[in-house]
Amino acid sequence: MKFFLIILFIVFSNNIFANEDESTEVEVINLHESKSLDQMVLENLNQEDEIEDIIENANETDITASNEDEVKQIEIIKKNFIHNSETKIIMEYFENLEKINSKILQKQIIQVLENLQLNLESDKDKQTFFLIINYLQSIGQINKSYELIERYELSDDKNFSFYTGVKLNYLLSTFQLNEACNFKDELNSNIKLDFFFLEKLDIFCLILNDNQSEANLLNSILIDSEIKLDNYYQYLISLISNTSDQINVDINIVNSEINKELIFLYSAMTRIAELPFSHEFYELDKKNLSIPIILNQASPIDLRIKAANESFLENLITIDSLAALYMSADFNSDQLNNPIETIDSFSGNNELSMAFLFQLVNIQIFPNDRLKSLIQFWDYAKKNSLEEIAYKLSVNMLSSIEANSENIIYGPQIASAYIYNNNFDNALKWIKLYESAKEVDSKSIYTRILLDLYSTNDLNSFINSINITLNTFNYDQENQQNTELLYVLKSVMNLEISYNTNLNLNKIFDDRAMPSIFLINEINDSIFNKDDQKFLIYSLISLNNKNWSDIHPEHLKILLKGYLQYNEGMLFRNIILELFRSYKFII
Repeated sequence: MKFFLIILFIVFSNNIFANEDESTEVEVINLHESKSLDQMVLENLNQEDEIEDIIENANETDITASNEDEVKQIEIIKKNFIHNSETKIIMEYFENLEKINSKILQKQIIQVLENLQLNLESDKDKQTFFLIINYLQSIGQINKSYELIERYELSDDKNFSFYTGVKLNYLLSTFQLNEACNFKDELNSNIKLDFFFLEKLDIFCLILNDNQSEANLLNSILIDSEIKLDNYYQYLISLISNTSDQINVDINIVNSEINKELIFLYSAMTRIAELPFSHEFYELDKKNLSIPIILNQASPIDLRIKAANESFLENLITIDSLAALYMSADFNSDQLNNPIETIDSFSGNNELSMAFLFQLVNIQIFPNDRLKSLIQFWDYAKKNSLEEIAYKLSVNMLSSIEANSENIIYGPQIASAYIYNNNFDNALKWIKLYESAKEVDSKSIYTRILLDLYSTNDLNSFINSINITLNTFNYDQENQQNTELLYVLKSVMNLEISYNTNLNLNKIFDDRAMPSIFLINEINDSIFNKDDQKFLIYSLISLNNKNWSDIHPEHLKILLKGYLQYNEGMLFRNIILELFRSYKFII
């Protein structure tokens, strides 16, 4: 059954590819290429690095080409807030930046840290580099830590053992076992890592190279050397080397504790042993373990899809990798022939439901049936806040939808899918088709609002679009959050909008905490002095472990004023869109 589904999916993809409008700038997903999921995921990680390198090199060329740009660059370095801070203070910053819920701002701080100009001949910069690597790893960006480590010669650095562990963990997490074993063999014998990491990796590599006798010898030495035996490691070794009684090992492992410092070694061994990962194992380090779990075919498919969804939203994997995983879920003919009962049976399991509905779309032979299944897929995704994923997965299906009288009634939904895929021309076409057939209604107005918000990149145009939107959109005026948000937006962007200004005497005090007066003072100071890096750091500290909708309106007003100015408003549009999603307001 699975083979039949994949064949249909391939044929459907080929038909779409053949019919796609040449003027449509949409990336085509070629799932029928003979690439494994491992290759697709790793290529995406490497491709992202190459793109960033190209951008960085281009920027460097532009800087050297202009004396004026060189002067600006010197000024930036002089105002480098992180570089000029004491090491102890930088460490405190990072400790308060580990739970940034805004994906826009999380990505921004990562970019800032990646592009810091550090001179590792300086002890101060060496320590800063160490803190950056540790921070990136702590927030689930072990791939970024690895990339930075690879840029420098660090063999004489006092933290070389730490960097060695990061590099090995990255190679193990991406299942590059040959590279991990070769790198381990090249290490100086004086390098030591905690918890007998290198010794355990050595034994694992020996087993991979079919050198069982030496592996057994070294493992017996390891058992004698460890004060507290690593039962989980021994459990995995026994499975991949077939050297012990399975029943006894399973009993011993039930109450053993997993060493979080060795989870990447465990993940590679688990895959070799063809064992599934558990949801509990995933929770140990959700972001860093997402790639190993995606690549582990023995793990429950819903767990793999859950990890893949989060990885896609974090830009760690591409949509073609995600689509391939969705298509790998195994559903039988009875399930596919009875979709309502099947979805009911998956109650509470969004991952299986999404995969099922996606496959249901792809097995439809007739265009009308396919479109109805697609609408069902989108509707389910929107109810569960997964519409971004659903719309992106649908990118190749959109061009096959004919603009006939039967399909035009779905114009707003089709337009929304095009909007999320940045194809604004086709989105507008479907809105116009719908309005010409059905007249302007709440659905088309809402979709036009989405189009205006997502298609406008120029800051002034975007603010004007916001002004029009807030004067057009019919929101719940009794909703206190909506009223507060409108008050903030009007103040920050000087909007010409009206809202309920009546004081609610039943809500004199606000339970939402404000940052300390000293932190607010530093944020205001950085805005006044146009110190972007300082503003970014302190604003993120004030947002640590908070969603946009959780923060005090006065706090929000200060931050939005800062980001309206930050880097010439580069992030402002996306922050406002993210803010609206957090408030569940308009979008």
